[in-house]
Amino acid sequence: MTETIDIPNQHRRAIDLIKEVAMEKACRPFLVGGPVRDLLLGRQGLDVDLTLENGGSVLARALAKRVNGRLRSYPQFLTYKVTAEGLPEIDIATARKERYRTPGALPAVEPGKLKDDLLRRDFSINAIAMDLLDRTLHDPTGGEPDLRARIVRVLHDRSFIDDPTRIFRAIRLAKRLGFEIEAHTSTLIDEAVAGGAFDSVSRERLWRELFLAMDEEEAPQVLTALDERGVTTHLLGTRTDPESDAMLERVRQELATRPGLDRYVLYSGALLQNLNVDAAQLEGSGFSQKRARSVLQIARDLDRFERALTGANSERQRFRLLKSVSPEMRSLLASERPQESIHVARFEEFQKFKLPLRGNELEMPGGPHVAKALERTREAVFTGEIPAEQARTFAREMAMKYLDRERLSDPK
Repeated sequence: MTETIDIPNQHRRAIDLIKEVAMEKACRPFLVGGPVRDLLLGRQGLDVDLTLENGGSVLARALAKRVNGRLRSYPQFLTYKVTAEGLPEIDIATARKERYRTPGALPAVEPGKLKDDLLRRDFSINAIAMDLLDRTLHDPTGGEPDLRARIVRVLHDRSFIDDPTRIFRAIRLAKRLGFEIEAHTSTLIDEAVAGGAFDSVSRERLWRELFLAMDEEEAPQVLTALDERGVTTHLLGTRTDPESDAMLERVRQELATRPGLDRYVLYSGALLQNLNVDAAQLEGSGFSQKRARSVLQIARDLDRFERALTGANSERQRFRLLKSVSPEMRSLLASERPQESIHVARFEEFQKFKLPLRGNELEMPGGPHVAKALERTREAVFTGEIPAEQARTFAREMAMKYLDRERLSDPK
């Protein structure tokens, strides 16, 4: 056990409150895992993840009462979550052992000692605990030396067989911290992938891990590393497009300037670029039909759409094309083809343009023909096809035209 460093100021109030309540209730909480790792590395964004050998429930309930917070209980995992205004989320768990009944299955848990809890973890650098009462470290697996060596080392040779999703976590962690994967750990990853370890894991769990990779600040590096190790092949197939890595970086840049875009749609479409994919490939992702269509547009149709847009000979034609695709597709188009970015920006102006005209001003029976006429008129005014003062007359003429077509197509 060694002396550790101070808690950052922004989390000190939460830690001090936990210590006060723990001493009142004769509990001994330990800060564990990633938070201790990040403290030792001097990283910001500390989580408050606590483990106790005894009294987890007592501490969680007393702490929630003290801070007038909300307490959520997850008895199947022996864990609690306390949330309160002005404090970070506080996760409190009972130290536990784990058993994997079958490879790829979720573990069965039972209470254990602190050492048991640390030894069940994935990597040595995530298996360090800090006693909150006396600030000493417990490091039974040598995580602190691995932090100094800047390596990610797995704790057990069967770790990637028992839980193959740890392969995703090893690569995410290495890229996030700028570490290397330790040589034996790297061999175990390759053996697990080659041996079909992911066959035992549901597509839903694999997609969740892939989405976590997309959440990383340097997602392109993480996704490329996952692909190079063969990790994504089980879900996505083998990527062969030499331009796909460059597209991942373009996605990252677009998200940096336009965070409202759907990052999962963008990255998934980039990963599947120019592969022979269909909707079945997205099974387990949880994408709605609309989002799945957007992914497939990026994966299959980007080049064809670029050619169609280049061949458009009027602003109206370009608007029709740009309206047919997702915002994510348009953003990639603008980033890849600077000459088209002007047209995309113009279309986005058009989307915000409102026509000062209502359907009831047309003095016609309501129906789809009125909405179509108003949209056609909005387009005509914006593009300069007609002056704004002619909007009502033009819209009424278009509504009559569309109504006649509806009647002809429905002879009842």
